[in-house]
Amino acid sequence: MNLIVKPRRKPSQSRAWMTSGAIQDAFVLLLVERGYDSVSMRDIAAVAGVGLGTLYVYFPGKDSIAAVTVRTRLRRLAAIVEVAAAASGPRKLDETVRVLAGAHVRPLLSRSAEWRALLFLERRISSPAVYRELYKEFVASFRNAFVAASDWPPAFDAERIALNAFAIVDAITKHALLVQDTCPDVDELVGDVECAVIGYLQSAVER
Repeated sequence: MNLIVKPRRKPSQSRAWMTSGAIQDAFVLLLVERGYDSVSMRDIAAVAGVGLGTLYVYFPGKDSIAAVTVRTRLRRLAAIVEVAAAASGPRKLDETVRVLAGAHVRPLLSRSAEWRALLFLERRISSPAVYRELYKEFVASFRNAFVAASDWPPAFDAERIALNAFAIVDAITKHALLVQDTCPDVDELVGDVECAVIGYLQSAVER
């Protein structure tokens, strides 16, 4: 199932944003506890502390809440990576990789149960267009950080290198969450990701 399901109302005031956020937080809590198929709109309303009628004012159904929640959480992660990509001063590629790897991996593993549930759900509800749109945001942050590095090779195809580097980071992290029975050690996983990306960049330089 690939859906693009929009909310009924786009929050425009702080109170509305708080209500929408409470609904999404309640959905994530129930998703982790019960699984998607066992969560009802009535359950979400109860945990969020809103009336069922209010819930339907904001969202037409559970699929809409799921789609907005996944997109919102991924955009928050993309914003964290974007901030990390914007260096306050010059840094080399290996330092850039360490910063980007930590910015992507640590938020995911710090809330591993939530992200595991959301990532499994993403495969059910995300349309190809939405998935590509969000993916490109991460790649753009990687590209901007790489080309700003003091030792960035000018001959490199920045878009291709950034796409491949982010694919390495994203795949290792997501598969650690989705495949392993227990959440891996954060520092170890960050180190593995760093090694993989730095190894790829060194190999690209040699070629």
